[in-house]
Amino acid sequence: MNIAQRRYVPLQWAASIEDMLALTSDRVLDGEKVHLIGYSMGGYVSALWAAEHANNVASVTLIGYAAQGLSDKEISRRKQMITMLSKGQFTPNNPAYVSRFVHPNYINNDDVAGVVMSMGEDLGKNTLLAHTQATTPRENMLSKLASLQVPVNIIAAEQDQMVSLKALQNMAASIPNSTLQVVANSGHMLPLEQPETLAELLNNCINV
Repeated sequence: MNIAQRRYVPLQWAASIEDMLALTSDRVLDGEKVHLIGYSMGGYVSALWAAEHANNVASVTLIGYAAQGLSDKEISRRKQMITMLSKGQFTPNNPAYVSRFVHPNYINNDDVAGVVMSMGEDLGKNTLLAHTQATTPRENMLSKLASLQVPVNIIAAEQDQMVSLKALQNMAASIPNSTLQVVANSGHMLPLEQPETLAELLNNCINV
């Protein structure tokens, strides 16, 4: 990507949503406007931060994140996962778990599914537990995103099992200043599955 400055927010260091927002603020200079990019849980953090710091935002790009909040079914699934993690009964590198994130085309690809399993091992259950608890439930951010006076770019993976295309289409319809881009043949791990396509879309979002 041809971006002069790129600042990453190390969410793995955070144990709470407050930590996540503080780490984001720490990377923004006083008075500057930034192009926020958030993927999955990071999309929620980006939306929250943008709503609280609208004067510092040039645009918001959300990848694989639905601003409507979590469904009752998803909240129930997360609570079950929290219980299992707490008891040591849940392993993030379980193939059945990984298949929910990865498109079938990439399930045997070490650069995609292999990386997902490695991330689970590297970060460990405590980080996954803390992040799941910190972002469950999630505030409905549609109205706050709609009130922003900047572009809101939404990028969806067509076969995402975690965040449905329909949800993101509805989200785009509810935010007047938004655009929706859909990437075919990709699941929730779009950044790993189609990095070149995503990089081109991000460049387009930022260089408008």
